[in-house]
Order: sequence, then C-alpha cells, then structure tokens
Amino acid sequence: MVKIIKKRYLFWFMISILLSALGPLIFRAHFLDGSRRIIWLLGVIFGGFSLYSGYYFRRFGLRFWGIFIFPLTFSLINYFSKLVFGSSLITYSYAYFFAAFYVVLALFTFVGDDNHDSDLDKQIPVDDGFKELHDGKN
Repeated sequence: MVKIIKKRYLFWFMISILLSALGPLIFRAHFLDGSRRIIWLLGVIFGGFSLYSGYYFRRFGLRFWGIFIFPLTFSLINYFSKLVFGSSLITYSYAYFFAAFYVVLALFTFVGDDNHDSDLDKQIPVDDGFKELHDGKN
C-alpha cells in the first residue's frame, strides 16, 4: 500500500482540527466581545499559525498543497458546525474571508523564504555593472 499521508501532514491536519474547533469555543467562553475575538483569534493567532505553516512546509521540503490544510479544515469545520448545530463557530462571512486570507499568508512564507536557495552562492555580483559586455557589433 502506498503511503499517501506522511506523519507531518497528519500531524498538521490534527493541529488544524483542534485549532479550528476548539479555538472559537474557548474564545467564546471568555469575556472577549465579538470584535476583539475576531482580531485576536482570527487575525493574530490563526494568522500567525498560517504564517508558520508556510514556513514549516517550506523548511521541511513538504509539498505545496500542505499550505491548504489549515484553511480548508477551518472552512469545513465551520460549515459542518452550521449544518449540524444550526450555528457556525465563526460568523459565516468571516470564515471564508479569513480562510482565503490564511492561504495568502501561508503562500507568502512558503514562497518568500530565500535562505535555502541552492544557487545563492553562484550568483554574479553586479555592484559596478557589467562593463565587459559588448553588443556584438565590434
């Protein structure tokens, strides 16, 4: 049997489920009102997790599709809670907006990590410009 899901993907999927399901419930139980809950939970905590997910998948050389695990899990848990319980964990319109936002954040850190480029030491420095290049007419 071909092993499709590595341990790292499964671990990331489990953390995504826990954050997506328990995060809104814990923040709803405390004294935070709606706007502070949106800023802290959806913006700071989940946004930071998305930034770290892009870094994590790039750092360990995992596949590109891994950055979609958390946003999809977040959206699906919110959708199924609306179907099963009649109310979503996060306001319906915010959930899908922030899921797209999490994909963009993870994409920034996945693509933007320049420290591990293999050809970084082979680049030609051009501080003074290319002086020995000719147009071919001489």
